[in-house]
Amino acid sequence: MSLLSDLSERIPGRAHGPGAPEYDAGRTVFAGVGEPEAVVRPTTTAEVAAAVALAADAGLPVAVRSGGHGLLPIDDGLIVDLAEFTSVAVGDDGLVTVGGGARWGDVAAALAPHGLGLSSGDTRDVGVGGLALGGGIGWLVRQQGLAIDRLREVELVTASGEVLTVDADRHPEVFWALRGGNGNFGIVTRFVFQAAPAEGLVGGSVAFDASDVPALLRAWREVMRDGPDELNSTLMVMPAFAPGMPAGAQLGVALQGSEARLREQLEPVLSLPSVTDVSLAPVAYGDLLEDAPPGRPPFTFVGGNGFVPDLSDAALDAIAEAYDRDIPTMIMLRALGGAFSRVAPDATAIAFRDAEAFLIVNGVLPPDADPEQLSRAQAGSDAALAFTSGVYGNFSVDRGDEVIAAMYPPATLERLRRVKAQLDPGNVFRQNHNIAPG
Repeated sequence: MSLLSDLSERIPGRAHGPGAPEYDAGRTVFAGVGEPEAVVRPTTTAEVAAAVALAADAGLPVAVRSGGHGLLPIDDGLIVDLAEFTSVAVGDDGLVTVGGGARWGDVAAALAPHGLGLSSGDTRDVGVGGLALGGGIGWLVRQQGLAIDRLREVELVTASGEVLTVDADRHPEVFWALRGGNGNFGIVTRFVFQAAPAEGLVGGSVAFDASDVPALLRAWREVMRDGPDELNSTLMVMPAFAPGMPAGAQLGVALQGSEARLREQLEPVLSLPSVTDVSLAPVAYGDLLEDAPPGRPPFTFVGGNGFVPDLSDAALDAIAEAYDRDIPTMIMLRALGGAFSRVAPDATAIAFRDAEAFLIVNGVLPPDADPEQLSRAQAGSDAALAFTSGVYGNFSVDRGDEVIAAMYPPATLERLRRVKAQLDPGNVFRQNHNIAPG
């Protein structure tokens, strides 16, 4: 019998193959369309467990679809689509219980009536599961830390089909590994996070032309070094993509406080001659989240990301030089520190807690760029990335041992491999940033 037939017998009505709309929805992700053997869309944790156990017994890999943004197209094995696990429930104590298939926009909307927020990704459409298990650098990262720093409990389906309730007291080593170890250890069907007050936010954006990027980088650094934990910001420096879309920069900001205080904090950047527009006002947390683009942009991005321990003059010079080259280049800098850095480096699997900022540098090339162009673009990006430590897996489409070694320091990786060997010795969950069993 085929996998699809076995699944249909075990969990009737939940298994789908080619030609079914559920199959097409499950195999379609942000990065493209795959050809898995089957897609299962379960409605209960017991159905998830049955599907996983059956695939594991057949020696087939299992991939998990939450929002579909972090998953690459899958061409073998089973996809478990958590589209039915979208519930969000907020308790009186600020604990929010979230289904593994919910999206961050759903969470923000449910928290809003309670005056609460939970640091998450930048877009409404990104799935809770993939982002949270990979760390979760979000809008309130300086104020609340990563999404995993607010995680209190999960319901986990392992490769054997066992269902575990995991928290700091029950299976503590598994709880440690889940916070930053990506989807290597099973399928999380339920998350419980501790939300925090998020009323009284002001935010918006400041736009700049590209006339003096080095001065902008230095001014932004000083703003964030002097700013309180309640001040969060991301600086994007973009090339000219098309006629009518000139090169420039945009600073996104959010502060729990008054608009007057925000303007005071931002004075070093607001006084720059390159400012072209200022839009600051009271804002709800959910309104900080944006809609995701409909699909992968028609470009080839060449570069990478990393955590910057020190935004030194030399580091900022290298970033500015990466932008000011003959290859169109985009830069993103997200301020860290604050609550993010008060977590011990061995408390979760995200170890680079000394970082002052998170950096993305990407050369932007056409889809048909030749190898020589790709090589030059990577070399230019690498000059800036030399000032970083590690790699943030949620923003990396590369796979393989080299990327895993960059994502985790040796001691962290060895610890993750021990947990992997305990929960998934057959490496059933390998369609990800895969950690091989120890």
